[in-house]
Amino acid sequence: MKPKAKILVVDDHPSNIKVLRTRLSSDGYEVITAANGREGLEKCQTENPDLVMLDVMMPGMDGYETCRKMKKSLPTGFMPVIMVTAKTDTASIVKGFEAGADDYVTKPFQPVELMARVRSMLRIRNMHNENLELRHELLSSHGFDNIVGSSTAMKRVFEMVEKVLDRNITVLLTGQTGTGKEAIARCIHYNGPRGNNRFVAANCGALTESLLESELFGHKKGSFTGAVDDRIGLFEAAEGGTIFLDEITETSQAMQVKLLRVLQEGEVTRVGEVEPRKINVRVIAATNKDPELEVKAGRFRQDLFYRLSVFPICLPPLTERRDDIPVLAKLFLKKYSQAMNLECSGFTPEALEVLAGYSWPGNVRELENEIQRALVLLRPGGYIGITDLSAKVRNEHTILGVTTRRGTLKEAVEATEQELIKRSFEKHSGNKTRMADELGISRWTLLQKMRAFGIDIDTDE
Repeated sequence: MKPKAKILVVDDHPSNIKVLRTRLSSDGYEVITAANGREGLEKCQTENPDLVMLDVMMPGMDGYETCRKMKKSLPTGFMPVIMVTAKTDTASIVKGFEAGADDYVTKPFQPVELMARVRSMLRIRNMHNENLELRHELLSSHGFDNIVGSSTAMKRVFEMVEKVLDRNITVLLTGQTGTGKEAIARCIHYNGPRGNNRFVAANCGALTESLLESELFGHKKGSFTGAVDDRIGLFEAAEGGTIFLDEITETSQAMQVKLLRVLQEGEVTRVGEVEPRKINVRVIAATNKDPELEVKAGRFRQDLFYRLSVFPICLPPLTERRDDIPVLAKLFLKKYSQAMNLECSGFTPEALEVLAGYSWPGNVRELENEIQRALVLLRPGGYIGITDLSAKVRNEHTILGVTTRRGTLKEAVEATEQELIKRSFEKHSGNKTRMADELGISRWTLLQKMRAFGIDIDTDE
């Protein structure tokens, strides 16, 4: 039978060691011993105990110094230390806690009390280390490795994210729907100093003004019909952590005033109350609109925009990072084939060519849905080919005549882009602003591609 836990007993009196070994072993614990502080430190390093019972009065290195060095040498995790002492004065107990001790028992100890303290400390250790493992899982789920992108556009995004991780400033994420704004927000949170606390997401465009106010700030019982209990809002729920305000430009003017106060004063007032409550929350906001255009149109407050856009990050649409499409497609294929317990051999080269050439108005989210759909229709063990893709993807591919092309994937993508730009050029008589809007790329990107393809860029708009 596997022992419950490994406990290190450090004491310079053999009789004390014998008593503790007998009592702990009888309860199923594995016991290792050390006769002094230096030996205790060595055993702590080599044996990796789950808990330490440490005598205070020892020659040479006493229990206080031993405890300090033990705690300092821990690379990760939590190893509780229980001081065993004959001193009951407050000053000695406080000194032990200041040295890093987690609990103490006094000599002569009662066996029932001793075992209760041991079990309590081991429970706390297990909870602490489980939380640490969960933290590691969250980091792996929301780290840079989980956000796929080797294109130049995404490398620029990663560089911006790295700069803002350890700085407690507001971030505004902009980009089309489906470009991964929430994934970036989670990455910033979990890889920053607030990562041990909560990440709370709120969609500001999904609720009416009154419901959004209650959702964000909380409410007092009886403040409106249906308010049957006091309720904290998402800002309070995110205390010490991060709140992600998605679709921030969809909020009303009245709500914008209240959000501005939160950012300026660091406090919220629940619906039905008059006294504000202080909060410590990092704000990351996002929108799929151009916030500066929203300000010019009078739909979004300029002062709130300046408060939110302390550090803006613009996420590129998938059409500006086509090199990432095959990698993303294979990632989603692996993810959903495992989740659905389906066998798939991969993509045919023609299918990858079509995926890379499609316009993807829904960006990464649309690509993810496309792969899920193809997997459902696929015969077990087969390859995803052109016929397994949705009609809208196939039709755009057929219209552009990609099926007749040969060569590398890069050549096919460039030919597709050139074809789309030429068609848009003719349609809009060279008006580059309208062309960029239709193609879902920035005007600067459009001009660069037109130069590369030798398309006239001097046409008046």
